[in-house]
Amino acid sequence: MSGMSHRERFFKAVNHQKPDRVPVDYAVRPDVGKNLINYLGLKNAEELYQKLGIDFRKLFLKENHPEFNERVKENHKKMNITNGANVIYHEDGSKEDAWGVITRTSEDGRYNEWVSGPFVDNMDLDSYKWPDMSIYESLEDFRKRVDVYEGKYVIHGVLNNPFKTCWNLRGMENYLCDMMIEPDFAKELMKRVTEYEIFKGLRLIEAGCDILGISGDIAMQDRLLVNPRAWREIDKPNFARMVQKFKEAKPDIVIYFHSDGNLEEVIPDLIEVGVEIINPMQPECMDLVKIKKLYGDKFIMHGTISIHRTLPFGTVDDVRNEVLHRIKYLGENGGLILAPSNHVQPDTPMENIIEIYRAAGSFVED
Repeated sequence: MSGMSHRERFFKAVNHQKPDRVPVDYAVRPDVGKNLINYLGLKNAEELYQKLGIDFRKLFLKENHPEFNERVKENHKKMNITNGANVIYHEDGSKEDAWGVITRTSEDGRYNEWVSGPFVDNMDLDSYKWPDMSIYESLEDFRKRVDVYEGKYVIHGVLNNPFKTCWNLRGMENYLCDMMIEPDFAKELMKRVTEYEIFKGLRLIEAGCDILGISGDIAMQDRLLVNPRAWREIDKPNFARMVQKFKEAKPDIVIYFHSDGNLEEVIPDLIEVGVEIINPMQPECMDLVKIKKLYGDKFIMHGTISIHRTLPFGTVDDVRNEVLHRIKYLGENGGLILAPSNHVQPDTPMENIIEIYRAAGSFVED
């Protein structure tokens, strides 16, 4: 076993110093995770994280909407639902959450597909009943969940990228058009949404989180989802405001940003506003070695192991070679946190997942 603690290893890598081994993180679909637990003969997710040597523990701030909960009870009673999620089910099979966002389960049962939101046909922001901040889990309750880990692991508190929340409320096509032709509306919606994320982030900081992870895609495989000019005019300054608030509260809080796809065009912008970790750094979308040479001393790469090619279709040796390549070319002087480059899918062999952690030197052998 190596001598560094999980936290020491992380902060070495973040400070661009060489740790005893590369820090490792976890990104696996829940159904795949259950299969992995059974495959290894373990009891639960925490045992799995310990077996793989995961250096991080990810926590979300829970929400409670009392009025909506009463509507859910009536809806479930009416539809004879006994074990449903905390959503309102509609006759057409769609489901509505407490924010009024409607989704439906995909045909394969594995994903939620967006259907509608409260501002799809309505641009009157004051007509919506915005929840107050009492919906969020108390500081005391959340701190208890942090304290369970006794300071052993890096605590990653999860936030939403306001851009994602905006398009969920308004519709993606609508909101992308708003950013171009109704920028005042787009800015106001984003401003209101952001207040929730700032509140949540400050609570996560106060409870002892080490990382604030801001997640929501802004890119596709080959380019940005959004017009770069509009993103810089609307999204970037808003994002910078969030980060500034968090850094004022805790100067050493580490800011993590998640977006799928090709982010190359805005990596300098993300660095400028204070992002220190970018995930998932998909190798199908960007030349990671090139980006390491350009910006390797300015941010930490997180992810990098291909879930599109190597993990589902490669051999165990292919996985090992990819891991060793990433460590050699992306992990010089720290600067790398190794993980799958998004959530591992059900077509991935169990041994290939395990090999990520064996090759990285984190897997705990029997």
